[in-house]
Amino acid sequence: MATNIWMIGHEVELPEMLAGRERRAAIQQQMQQQYPGTLVCFTLNIAGPVKVFPLSEEVFLQTEDRIITRLWQQGFSIRNKREETALCGWEAYLAVEGDALEIKKALLVLEEEDPAGRLYDIDVLRPDGSKISREELGLPPRSCLICGKETIACARSRAHTVEELQQKTAEMLIDALRGKRMSSYMIGRLCRQAMLLEVYTTPKPGLVDRNNSGAHRDMDVALFERSTEVLEPFFVEYAVTGRELYEESPEEILRCIRPIGIRAEEAMFAATCGVNTHKGMIFSLGILATAVGYCLARNDSLRHGFRMARNVSLDEILKVAAQIAAPAWRDDFRNMKLDVYHIPTAGEKQFYAHGIGGIRKEAADGFPSVVHYSWPILANALDRGYDWNQAGAMAILNLMAYVTDTNMVKRSSLEEQRAMQEKIRAMLEAPEGVTSGQVLALDQEFIEKNLSPGGCADLLALTYFLYELAMIL
Repeated sequence: MATNIWMIGHEVELPEMLAGRERRAAIQQQMQQQYPGTLVCFTLNIAGPVKVFPLSEEVFLQTEDRIITRLWQQGFSIRNKREETALCGWEAYLAVEGDALEIKKALLVLEEEDPAGRLYDIDVLRPDGSKISREELGLPPRSCLICGKETIACARSRAHTVEELQQKTAEMLIDALRGKRMSSYMIGRLCRQAMLLEVYTTPKPGLVDRNNSGAHRDMDVALFERSTEVLEPFFVEYAVTGRELYEESPEEILRCIRPIGIRAEEAMFAATCGVNTHKGMIFSLGILATAVGYCLARNDSLRHGFRMARNVSLDEILKVAAQIAAPAWRDDFRNMKLDVYHIPTAGEKQFYAHGIGGIRKEAADGFPSVVHYSWPILANALDRGYDWNQAGAMAILNLMAYVTDTNMVKRSSLEEQRAMQEKIRAMLEAPEGVTSGQVLALDQEFIEKNLSPGGCADLLALTYFLYELAMIL
């Protein structure tokens, strides 16, 4: 399992790498046969088995646009463009009119000056298929990401671990994106990654993880993976809608995005054969994605006005998210009247029986449980060198200790929920700390009692999303 929080996804194996090289060679040959002349091939050099993840996708697309712009600015005509979204890494192929050597010189500027330029693999092929090397232009070979020595020497001696190379790669990609205009696709990808990080976090008492299915006999990790894949486009749509409505009052936006949520739920249930994997995420993460799009669009509008634009902050995003969610709490719950024609949901029953506001109240308050209980634990653990899985496992345990989880109450009672909270708090407050054995025993107890802190799982996913977002903004 990858230790870097960013590099979560399909792990490419050697046969796939070899097949990818053959496929790229075939595409290059086909392109040069169809468009005789110079061919530009662009990929990213990503260390480790995971090649495609939100950071790499966003940097690839932004750099591809920069390559095209650079070529046009230098007077080179692009005859054809082909883009491949392969598991071994995204690829772009450009058939260009012009001298190959001059084209290579023009594009070297990006490799040498961009924050992530060391990760760019921009090959320029002559009409005969031969590649122009850096040495032909009097430049030294590529240097190591970490120590600056010759790459080949470091690779042969294995001077650096994969984890070190991945960490440096992620830092370079983040530097390339920080402060730049974030696409709605990136927001959607971060939502999907946050949901995957949540389900992969192990162990999580009573919940689906890589150890077991917790208290859910109808769910497993593969089902969650299918669900996240289906839902990603809807989170992109949330972000797009937030951008489009940036001139509206946030309180007016909920009614505009509710149809997106309805369609997302339908797609989720179709993909999972009726199993509710992410209904809570569709609501809460959808509101956050909308708020991010809204805040980024407002900031973009200032860049073109008379006021000086500033970077968007998480506080601003959470404030807008609270304003968007406010009608769901104010109108759906507090002003709702029960009558014989209305069948109350589990959340409504808990509100009227115990005053528990659930996720509507959490969202309308700006997700205080994330701000106070999970974010500090996750961020502190990562800063201290723990990997993302360890940090996430600590964060959700803290959420379980302090957050009233409506799913726990639904499966047992408010008294049982509070008893489990007291037990977890005692574990967390013990001088010796929490042991892995204690967490595994707690998981078994939750399974036996059919308890599932699904609300805390959703809050953990929100924590991952906001943490990664903060790194880029």
